[in-house]
Amino acid sequence: MLDAANPMPIINNANEARGLVFAFQFDAQGVGMHADFTDAARAATPHGGYWWVHAHLTDTRCRKWLATQDWLTEEAHEILLSQETHDRIEHDEGVLAGVFVDAKLDFDGRDAEMAELRFAMADRILLTCRRRSLLSVENTRISIERGKRIESPLELFEEIVDREADFLAKAASDLGHEVDAIEDKVMAGYISDVRSETPRMRRRAIKLHRQMSRLLVLFRRVERAPASRLPQDLRDASGRIAQRLESIYQEVHSAQDRARLLQDEVSASLANETNRQLYVLSMLTAVFLPATLVTGFFGMNTKGLPHAEDDKGTLFAFAVMIAAAAITYVLLRFAMRRGASRGPT
Repeated sequence: MLDAANPMPIINNANEARGLVFAFQFDAQGVGMHADFTDAARAATPHGGYWWVHAHLTDTRCRKWLATQDWLTEEAHEILLSQETHDRIEHDEGVLAGVFVDAKLDFDGRDAEMAELRFAMADRILLTCRRRSLLSVENTRISIERGKRIESPLELFEEIVDREADFLAKAASDLGHEVDAIEDKVMAGYISDVRSETPRMRRRAIKLHRQMSRLLVLFRRVERAPASRLPQDLRDASGRIAQRLESIYQEVHSAQDRARLLQDEVSASLANETNRQLYVLSMLTAVFLPATLVTGFFGMNTKGLPHAEDDKGTLFAFAVMIAAAAITYVLLRFAMRRGASRGPT
């Protein structure tokens, strides 16, 4: 139940004792309310109603409770309790179970990591499990508390995936805007300003693309599964999910390509700038090397040094130094022009 003075649900001690995060009981019209989930309550569910139970897998009480649920098949138990992160959806003895990638919910409400949502679905119940708080589950819970009607466990499952698709669509849009902003800076010549931004943007693009790829491949595989393996209504729902994910995937893929090209362009510009600086440094080193040799020679404290007793000896040494530097510069320019005129071999 919801407290009128507090929009957050009151903690159900019976659910907490089983390691459950929350439980919703839906009536025949698809309206969900917080309730204590027990085997007796599930058996007494009116016709057309069903349950959504969300469990915390890191709680040992939850694992003990799962062992008492005889409606779960052995394969469903294995999927819910395993440590594997491989996306899969299996159907066995009327129970659908699976695991797929989801967005982790941070305390500020934004995601920075990926996690896994595990689920098992039967005729009148959808059981979802997690080890870390998930964004799609939280957003679905909020929409149900606000009165959204969901008439079946499969429709609820589709709603959860839709909430994840909403997050991915927003993340793809934000990524596209970030790429646009960095692209504008690059075109304006502010390369140094985006030097630290492009690697971070590229990491975001890669992570988002990887998440989208996993989801799209999973639901395309479910959509195309034979009728003997998966029920038709699930394959139809997967087709709708995959169709929406496809459009988001194209946007993410485009943003990733643009991010890669931007990073390459920024890296090339920075490399060119470094090469120019090294060129100037090399030219200065080469030009002043003969002058340094001259000053070193005339700075020796040995007998018989030329012009040691001449009043214009310093001027002579200075002239030799300037002449040596000038001749070296001219020779370097001539050599580089000759090499440029020949072109690459």
